[in-house]
Amino acid sequence: MAEVLEERIQKLLDQRLELVDRLTNLRSMKDETSSRVYERIKNDYEVQLDTVLGSIGKEKGALVSKVDQLSVQIDKFEKSHQEQTDAVDELQIRARLREHDENDPEFQKRLESAKTERNKTANELDLLRSELGELRKVLRDVDDATVGRAGAAAASVAEEDADEITESIDELDLEDLDEQLAEDLEEADAPDGVKCPSCGHANPAQNPFCDECGAALVGGDDDLAVEDFDLIDDDDLDL
Repeated sequence: MAEVLEERIQKLLDQRLELVDRLTNLRSMKDETSSRVYERIKNDYEVQLDTVLGSIGKEKGALVSKVDQLSVQIDKFEKSHQEQTDAVDELQIRARLREHDENDPEFQKRLESAKTERNKTANELDLLRSELGELRKVLRDVDDATVGRAGAAAASVAEEDADEITESIDELDLEDLDEQLAEDLEEADAPDGVKCPSCGHANPAQNPFCDECGAALVGGDDDLAVEDFDLIDDDDLDL
C-alpha cells in the first residue's frame, strides 16, 4: 500500500518538476516569441501545473493518514518490544539468583522462546521505522512542491511583473518629476500665496504683482473694485 502510494506521488512530483522547468525555459524565450503564442503556452503549462498540484494535494491526505497509522503501529510494537525485552531480562536474572536452573531444558526453552519473540518484534519494528522514514521523506517533498516551492511558476510570473514595473519606471521622465516636486514644495512653503497665472510662481497674498515676472495677480489684494477707493470729486477741490 505504502509503496504504491509513494510511487504514485513520486510520479506526480516528477510531472510538477517537468512543468516548472518548462515554464522557466519558456520565460527565457519570451523576447523571441510572439506575445500571443507565449501567453497561450504559458497558460497551458500553468493549468497543467495547477492540476498536478491539486492531485498531489489529494494524495498528501492519504500520505498523512498512512504516516499516522504507521506511527500508531510503531508505538504498539515499541511497547511490545520493551515488554519482551523485560521478560528476557527477568528470566536471566532469576536464573542468576538460582530460582531457575540455567541448564534445565525447560528453562532454556522458555528463554529461547522469549528471545525469539523479542527479536521478531525488533525486526518488524525496524521495517516499520524504515517505511515511516521513507514516507516522511516523500511528505517533505510534497510539502516543498505544494507549499515551499509550488510558487516556482508564480515566482516566474511575479518576475515578469517586476520587469514590467521596472520598464515603466525607466520610461518616467525624472527631470519632469523633479520640476513638479519643486513646484509642489514651493506651493507648500506658501500655502496662503497666490499663484501667478503667467509663470506659476507662488506669491504672498498681498502682492498685486508677481515677484518673479511682474504680471498682475488674480485674486491678490490689488484686485480691488473702483468703489473701494475714496475718490475726490473735482468740485470738492478748494481752488
